[in-house]
Amino acid sequence: MINEFEREISSYKSQVERRLKTFFKTEKNKTAGISPFLVQTISRLAEFTLRGSSKRIRASLVKIGYEAVGKKAPIGIIDISAAVEIIHSYLLIHDDVIDRDDWRRQGITVHKYFEKYHRKNLALGDSRHFGLSTAILIGVVGNYLANNLVARAKFPPARRMKVINYLGQILLETNYGQLLDINNEARVLVSKKGILRVYKLKTARYSFEAPLVMGAILAGAKKDQIRRLSRFAIPAGLAFQIRDDILGVFGSKKELGKPVDSDIKEGKQTLLYFEALSGSNRQDRLWLKNHYGKTNLNQRDISRIRQLMIKSGSLEKSRKLARKYVSLAKKSLKGARQISAKSARMLMILTDYLVARNR
Repeated sequence: MINEFEREISSYKSQVERRLKTFFKTEKNKTAGISPFLVQTISRLAEFTLRGSSKRIRASLVKIGYEAVGKKAPIGIIDISAAVEIIHSYLLIHDDVIDRDDWRRQGITVHKYFEKYHRKNLALGDSRHFGLSTAILIGVVGNYLANNLVARAKFPPARRMKVINYLGQILLETNYGQLLDINNEARVLVSKKGILRVYKLKTARYSFEAPLVMGAILAGAKKDQIRRLSRFAIPAGLAFQIRDDILGVFGSKKELGKPVDSDIKEGKQTLLYFEALSGSNRQDRLWLKNHYGKTNLNQRDISRIRQLMIKSGSLEKSRKLARKYVSLAKKSLKGARQISAKSARMLMILTDYLVARNR
């Protein structure tokens, strides 16, 4: 079954990436008549979107969602999947600006690229501000391009409009999650409930629920079918984010494509940090509070923070909660008559991948 899953994911990934390449080529040609700089911006958005070794899980979930409630997905579904990947780029580009990250997907972030571009090619203004401003606008452009792809996709107009409205609501909630995340980082104490709320809004809904439901809507899904997919998506997405947090501290730069100490230096309010504070003695807790979130930490400090997360039981508690969410996701699929057996099987395999992945 795993081989079947990997074959399908790999094959569909190739189709989506071919579509992304042709789409971006068309957009570059359109902007060429306006300004060479605009060609540069679209080129960077394309490079960032196609960079790295992503499995395109979000793109595949669109197809799985369609086939969960309908017959074999039509060729037009690839446009929706491509749009989801561009939206992911838009959110990551903005996330990198907010988190002040220099590295993403084994390469330089968009704002850092244009900071260097300014230093090399332009005479006036502040290079850092130029890079940040350009990246923000490229993210916005990516969002509009993705919405245009959805609006022009070959599906019945009523279903297409329903997807556009749904996507708008999801992106609103995703940005609410980002706002809460920023607010959490400025607080001394954040509740576990508050952390999980951000996980749900920033990851579970947009990375798992949205692509599945978008595909299902285009197939003409009924309310009970959408509810069934959502019951799977939310715990699966929460498990994914918890695993992402663990990799962000205990993974490797080579596998993740970005530094593994960035969450610590940025002071990310993660479940790992919350449980480390809760499970530490007074001395360790004070040390952790005084060092977590400092940008000038050395490798010895980073190593001690990792050790405290192990010593306090935080790492094991986080793993246990991720397994619990995986179990809930799988349980939601058992005996699910509302969706196809094949899609349920694919989603079952996906949940195992979520807790075993290294990137």
